[in-house]
Amino acid sequence: MRLRKSLRLRRPSAPMVVSFIALFVSLGGAGYAAVSLPRNSVGNAQLQNGSVGNWKLKSNAVGTKKIINGSVGAKQVNSSQVQLRVLSSCSTGAISSVGLSGSVTCTPTVGNEYGSNTAATTLGTSATQVATQSLAAGSSYLVTAYPHAVITAGSVNQHVEVDCTLSVPAGSGTPPPANPTTTTKTLAVNVGTDPAAGTIPLVLPVASSTSVQPATVSCTDTAASPATPAPTVKVDTTISAVQTASNN
Repeated sequence: MRLRKSLRLRRPSAPMVVSFIALFVSLGGAGYAAVSLPRNSVGNAQLQNGSVGNWKLKSNAVGTKKIINGSVGAKQVNSSQVQLRVLSSCSTGAISSVGLSGSVTCTPTVGNEYGSNTAATTLGTSATQVATQSLAAGSSYLVTAYPHAVITAGSVNQHVEVDCTLSVPAGSGTPPPANPTTTTKTLAVNVGTDPAAGTIPLVLPVASSTSVQPATVSCTDTAASPATPAPTVKVDTTISAVQTASNN
């Protein structure tokens, strides 16, 4: 009977009830204090490192004034949305595009073109210069000319040959240019009682030079069957030069 009495639950005494009430009040007061902080009472010292996450930041809360100048670099930006610094340039030509990493793609610019037309020139007893065109230094060119000859025979059924040469002086460089500097073609006709005519196409690639180069067209004529009296030959021509320097 004594053992059963000792196992019976006792009612809490009045002092114990008061103690529990005081404990609950004190805990409730601490929670209240945690959500009722005075203004400007939490600073850098009260925040743990790494404790503020993305969801705790208000949208549009961080502006330019909150970012240290120069603190955002290539690793912090999205390269698909922000163009990085251009890393290089084009030695010749122009930039056609810029890559996300800042690399550039170059494209050749439109080449310069030079050209002129000449009036008809009567050929003499020796080679006669019909046209000339200056080529600027520093580029290679493709030069074309189309001498047009009108031949009046000195005798009926006279055989006449007209030789025209497109030439450019040898350019300078190391090693010297390997391209040819002259090209010659011939127009051969048998002239009757009426004048004869023909065109001589001339094409010459010209290597780059460090000095200005003159491209010239010169022509000469020879007659046979019979050789005398000499025919009258007049030549006019166009001469053109297209810049062919690459972007390499």
